[in-house]
Amino acid sequence: MSYVTPRSTNLRPFAALALGALVFAGGVALARAWLPEWLAGELPSRQVFVNRYRELAQQAGIRLASGEPRVAFAGRDENLEKLDEHVINRLGPNRAAAVGAGLLIEVKQTAALPKAGARARELGIRFLPSRDPVVLRWADQAEIFEDAVKKNPVPSAAEQARFSQLLLRPGERFGPASKGVAGAKTGEVTVGEENKGAAFKDPDQLLGVLYPVVGSDPPQHVVVTALPGGALRVTRKPSDVGDKDGDKGFSIAGLLLQALPLICGGVAVIVLFFLLLGRRRIGFVNGGLLAAVVFAAAAVPTLFAHPSLLGVLELIGALFLALWALLVWSTSESYLRSLQPGLTLGLDALRTGRLGPRGGRALLYGVAGGAFLAGLRLAVLALASHLPHAWPKNGSFRLPLFGIQTPFNDGVLLAASVALAMGLAVRFLPARWVPWAAAVGAGLAFPFAACEPPWLQAGAGLVAGGVLVFLCLQAGLAAALAAGLSTYLLQAAAFSALHPSWLPFSFASAAGIPAVLLILGFVGLSRPPQAEIERIKPPAFMKRLEEERRLKYEMDLLARMQLGLLPSKLPEVPGWEIAARSLLATEAGGDLYDFFKDEEGRLWIAAGDVAGHGYSCSIAQAMTSAALASLIAAAKTPAEILGGVDRVIRRASQRNFTSLALVRLDPRTGEALMSNAGHPFPLLLLGATGAVEEIDLPGLPLGQGPPRQYGDLRFEIPAGSSLVFCSDGLFEAADARENQYGYEHPRELLHNLGDRSAAAILEALFADWRRHLGAEEHQDDTTVVVVKRAATAAS
Repeated sequence: MSYVTPRSTNLRPFAALALGALVFAGGVALARAWLPEWLAGELPSRQVFVNRYRELAQQAGIRLASGEPRVAFAGRDENLEKLDEHVINRLGPNRAAAVGAGLLIEVKQTAALPKAGARARELGIRFLPSRDPVVLRWADQAEIFEDAVKKNPVPSAAEQARFSQLLLRPGERFGPASKGVAGAKTGEVTVGEENKGAAFKDPDQLLGVLYPVVGSDPPQHVVVTALPGGALRVTRKPSDVGDKDGDKGFSIAGLLLQALPLICGGVAVIVLFFLLLGRRRIGFVNGGLLAAVVFAAAAVPTLFAHPSLLGVLELIGALFLALWALLVWSTSESYLRSLQPGLTLGLDALRTGRLGPRGGRALLYGVAGGAFLAGLRLAVLALASHLPHAWPKNGSFRLPLFGIQTPFNDGVLLAASVALAMGLAVRFLPARWVPWAAAVGAGLAFPFAACEPPWLQAGAGLVAGGVLVFLCLQAGLAAALAAGLSTYLLQAAAFSALHPSWLPFSFASAAGIPAVLLILGFVGLSRPPQAEIERIKPPAFMKRLEEERRLKYEMDLLARMQLGLLPSKLPEVPGWEIAARSLLATEAGGDLYDFFKDEEGRLWIAAGDVAGHGYSCSIAQAMTSAALASLIAAAKTPAEILGGVDRVIRRASQRNFTSLALVRLDPRTGEALMSNAGHPFPLLLLGATGAVEEIDLPGLPLGQGPPRQYGDLRFEIPAGSSLVFCSDGLFEAADARENQYGYEHPRELLHNLGDRSAAAILEALFADWRRHLGAEEHQDDTTVVVVKRAATAAS
C-alpha cells in the first residue's frame, strides 16, 4: 500500500473538499425535505415550552418544586414506547413528525401530588414543536428501576386516566376499545394488546391500558404503563390500521446483510485482541487517547444534564463505550501495523507535533471524505423515509447530540472497522483483492445507515466502505479516522445550525472539530517536508516486531547460505548410486556434505556437522567446505586432510567445533579409506546378507581442544552394498514423549533395505523418522547421505 502523495497533487484535497461539500449540501437538502426530525422550522423559545409544561402540571393537579424546569431536545430513540417504523413510513414526513417521529422537546422537574404524604417524583413531558405533548413520565429513571422489582401497588385506574387526559388535543376524546383488542374493562379503559396475557385480580390495579383517541388524524392511541409503587409512563402513538406483513417479518437477507457481518466483526475484534495481547503485539497509545476523547465527550454533557447520582451511574455506559472504542481501535491499528511494517499514521505525527504535508493532506482528504459520507448517509435515510416499503430504523442522529453515545464514538468505530477489514484482507487475500474485500467487509460489518430494506442498508455501507478504504490507500489511516469523525460531526453541526439558540454548545463542538482538522491540514501543507521526514518513534511492540523480522530475515539468509554451500548436483559415478538430503531446522544450523574427485579419479565423500546455530555456524561451515576443496589431493590421506581442516578452523574461530567424517573411495574396486573427527559412525549395509555394520573409528571434533592426530581406517564396500552417513539430527530427534529416534531404529530398518536403490533407502529412512516424530518438529538439521555400489561391478 502507498501512503505517499506526490507534491504535484496538492490541489487534489481542495477538489475533494469541494466535492464533499457539494454532496453534503445535497444530503442536508434531502433530509430537510423528507426526514421528520429535520422538518421543524424555527422553534419557540424554551419559555414557551416551560409555560405549556406548567399548564399541564396544573391541569393534572401536580405541585411543581421551586426553580426552573430543565428543557432539552429528546430523540426518537429515547422514547419510552418505540414507534412502529413501518407505520410511520406510511404517513409521510410531515404527518410522521406530527405523531412524534420527528423532533421532541423534553421538559422535566421534580413534583408531587397534592395529597398528604405524597412521594416527590420527576414529571417529564415531551412535546412536539407545536407544543402538543406526546410522552409523559411520572417518575425518574432511578425510581422506575428501583420500584420495578417490588410488589407495591400500581397507580389506580383513576390516576392513569387523569394523566392520560393530558395527551388529548382539542376536539379529541377517548373512545371504546379498538377492534380485536380484548381485556378487562374499567369504564372506557381497556387492557391493551401489548399487555395481552397478563392476569389482574383487581381492575383498579392495571399494569397497562390502551386508550383509542377518537378524532385524531392520523388514527392514534395512548398507551399507559403503570409500575409498582406509583410510577407511570404515558405515550401517544399512531395506530396501525394496515397490514404489517408487507413491511415486517423475519428476513434471511436482513440476517445475512445486517446481523451476521456485525456479529462476525465483533468476534473478530475480540479474538484478534487476545491473540495480539498474548504475542505482545498491541499498542494502546492512540487508542487510549481516542477512548479518552470519547469518554470526555460523553461525561461532560451527561453530568451537566444530570448533576446527580443518576448522572454518575449513566457514566458507566459511557465508560463501557470508551473501553470498546479503545479495544476496537487498538486491535485494528495494531493488527494492520503488524502486517504493514512501513505504515505510519498521521495521528502519530499530530500527537508528536511533526505534522507535515503528508499528514496535512490526510486530514484534508479525511474531512472531504467525511462531508461526502455525511451527505450520503442523510440522502440514504431520506430516501428510506420517502420510498414505499422502506424506512430508517432510527433517526438520522441521536438527541441529545452529546450524551452517552456521541459522534466521536461512532466516528472512531467506523474508522476502526475499516482498519480491521483492511488488516484481515491483507493477511488472507492476494494484494489485488485487498481493496475490494476490505470495502465489502467494512461496509457490511458497520451499520453506516441503518434502514430497511436490507439491500438499501448494505448498498450504503458498501459505498461508505469503498470511500474509506480509498482514503486509507491514498492518505493512510489518519484520513479514515478524520473521515469517520467528520461524518457524524458534520451531520450534528448541520442540525445544530438550524437551532443555534437551542444547541449552541453542540454546534460549537460539532462544527469546531472538523474546522480544527481543516486548519491543521492547511498548516501541515504549508510546512516543509522535513517536518515529518524524521522518524516518528514507533510503539514498543513495533520495535519488537522489527527485531523479530530482522532476525527472521537473517535466519532465512543463513538458511539460503547453508543450502548454497551444499552440492547443487550430485556426482555421477559409473557403477554407483548416490542420494543425499539435508533438512534444515527452525534456525540455520551447520550440517554439511560434499563430494570431490582427485587427480586419480577417486571420490572423496565428506559428511559433517558444525555445532551451534547462526552466523558463526554458517561461517565455520563455509570455511570447512573451502578447506576441503583446497586440501584434498590424491597424495593425501583423509587423516592428513582432517588435520589441515582442523588448523584452518582453529585459526579462524575459537567458538565452533565441527564433526566431520571423510572417506576416500576408489569406485573401481570399492576400496575405501576413512578418517573420522567425532561424526556419528557411518553404517555399512551389506547387500548380500542384509547385515548392518558400523564403521567404528572414534575421533575428537575439529576446532577445539588440544592439537590432535587422526587415524585412517581401511574397509571395502562390496558389490550391492551401501554406505550410509547420518547426522546426529536423525538419531536425537524426539517424539512428543521425549523418546529419541535412536541408533537402533535405522539399523533395524536398513536390515530390510539391502535390495533397494540409494534413493529408496534414503526415502525409507526419512519416512520412518517422520513417523517416529509424529506431530513434533525436528529441532536440529538432519542429513542423510547414501552411497551404493551396484550389484554388478561396472566395466
